[in-house]
Amino acid sequence: MDDALATVDLDDADVFEEFHRRGWSDGLPVVPPTPERVGALLGHAGLAADDVLGSIEARARSLTAQQAAANAVMAGCAPEHFPLVAAALCAMLDPAFNAHTVMTSTGGAAFCLLVSGPVTRQLDMATRHNALGPGNRANASVGRALRLVARNVFGARTGEMDASSIGHPGKFTLCLAEDEPPSPWAPLRVELGYGVEDSTVTILATEGPRQVANHLNPSPEGILATMAAAMRCPATYPVGKGAQAVVVLGPEHAAALIAAGWTRARVREFLTGASRVTPAEIEAAGVFLEVGTQHDMTPGPDGRLPTVRSAEDIFLVTAGGHGAGWSAYLPVWAPTLHSIAVTRRVPAPGAGLPQN
Repeated sequence: MDDALATVDLDDADVFEEFHRRGWSDGLPVVPPTPERVGALLGHAGLAADDVLGSIEARARSLTAQQAAANAVMAGCAPEHFPLVAAALCAMLDPAFNAHTVMTSTGGAAFCLLVSGPVTRQLDMATRHNALGPGNRANASVGRALRLVARNVFGARTGEMDASSIGHPGKFTLCLAEDEPPSPWAPLRVELGYGVEDSTVTILATEGPRQVANHLNPSPEGILATMAAAMRCPATYPVGKGAQAVVVLGPEHAAALIAAGWTRARVREFLTGASRVTPAEIEAAGVFLEVGTQHDMTPGPDGRLPTVRSAEDIFLVTAGGHGAGWSAYLPVWAPTLHSIAVTRRVPAPGAGLPQN
């Protein structure tokens, strides 16, 4: 699909087999990207076919709005989803995210999208039960659109420019919509410097989610100690090197923290400290400390190494349905040296190219 203007004449019944044969599918069925469907997405977003959403210099390729729309159609997106998809793609193609290395690495990272703001309600996104699972068209198709773009426009295919050793299901789609937190907590977008009326999408390169269970301990320290235990597992590559992280607080855990008067900042500070590890913990897990590499693994004054670079590098999101007390942790693929999160404001329908 390198030629944005190329067309293939096929019956609908033949599309999947032909697209699969050409390597244009992620293995799942696709929606035929007819000119009418592609045009509907472009029109809803106010984008021209040749508008450029970004590029990857190392791959000498740019992404046009038409290419993005074609892959979004294939992923199952409706026109109203496309402004969010376009904003997510602009974030993905920001050099700070380092998409080339994310797509190429053996680490098998997913494009994890965190969506915050009114757009989650406008698109009827899943924010509660199954927030990281199946069953919602917007969550599933928006995340999938980015992976199809990576495959079809930037060549991130297994055996070519995608060297994932193991991979994980989040590489099909990984899009989490924030459930607005109870007062007095502000939502993620406000914490990132945007207005409460804005909608934002943040991209991180992550491993798969880990569910965090703490059903019986109601204390803030107990809940967060459980989360920190998940965060500092030495089998996760960035531990001890300083990375970013996604922490998803389910309703019981978030309610307990808020009722006890904990602020978002205090939660992030606690987790930053409690997730620090000693060299002995890392070595006890059979992992050698890196010496003389690009990763500085010199312990700090406390004799420990950072899991996250700073409290600001924890992206704290409230989501999930009521239950016994579940939260989740998504470790990033690599330290901040290699990739950092990027956020973009989601434009209103018809507004054109996304802005910072």
